[in-house]
Amino acid sequence: MKEKIKQLCEYIEKENNVEVLFAVENGSRAWRMESKNSDYDVRFVFVRPTKDYIQIDTPRNVIEAAFDKDGNSCPVKGSLIDISGFDIFKYVRLLSNSNPTTIEWLMSDIVYCGKQNEIFKSFALNKFTKKTLYLHYKSLCKNNYLNYIKSGKLITYKKYLYAYRGLVNAKWVVNKNTIPPIIFADAMAEMKNIIPNNILNNLENIIELKSQGKEKDIIQNIVELDKYIETFFEYESETPDDETNRDFDELNDELRKIVLGDF
Repeated sequence: MKEKIKQLCEYIEKENNVEVLFAVENGSRAWRMESKNSDYDVRFVFVRPTKDYIQIDTPRNVIEAAFDKDGNSCPVKGSLIDISGFDIFKYVRLLSNSNPTTIEWLMSDIVYCGKQNEIFKSFALNKFTKKTLYLHYKSLCKNNYLNYIKSGKLITYKKYLYAYRGLVNAKWVVNKNTIPPIIFADAMAEMKNIIPNNILNNLENIIELKSQGKEKDIIQNIVELDKYIETFFEYESETPDDETNRDFDELNDELRKIVLGDF
């Protein structure tokens, strides 16, 4: 599959006259939470020829495509490979604001083509804003819990894992002052002194059940997990402060190097 995705990235390059700087997995497979029928969430950063940026009309800054198991183009719904990419300018602007999605693309260890930029990665690791990451992950927890689990609209193992990925990562940012690991089990293992064992054991069991293809099975509420999320919302209401010096010179220099370089 990795070779097929690499070929699809090359196809996207030719179809759109762009260069894919790097393409990675960023979804349940990157988090090691996939099931047997999980799709592939491929995310990439691209750059256009310099002349394309020097014009009145702004070039499209997002490229999206979807493919079936044979590599044929198809609608996103029902596709096996979902591919989406940001133009380098859009990507760097989001990264400069500590957008968690752009940071996760740099942390993914499943790389389909190219290489993650070391300057961008260094910026993400050393100059991220705790507040932005914390609020993002807390919101991820809150949205999945309130909209699907507590409401009873869609109580599944998948929704529990998505809610708890938000909770664990939010707690990680507050307690460890670093970027959370992309692999969810790694984050859980490092949070054993912060999150109770019964909660972690429940999550490990759910990951195993999800891997067996039970991610969309409708289930009853897991009371222990619900109570812990409710406690998280009740007692962790303060947003962490940031003291990071947010100097963007290195990002600007690298951006110029990429865009003005030979292409």
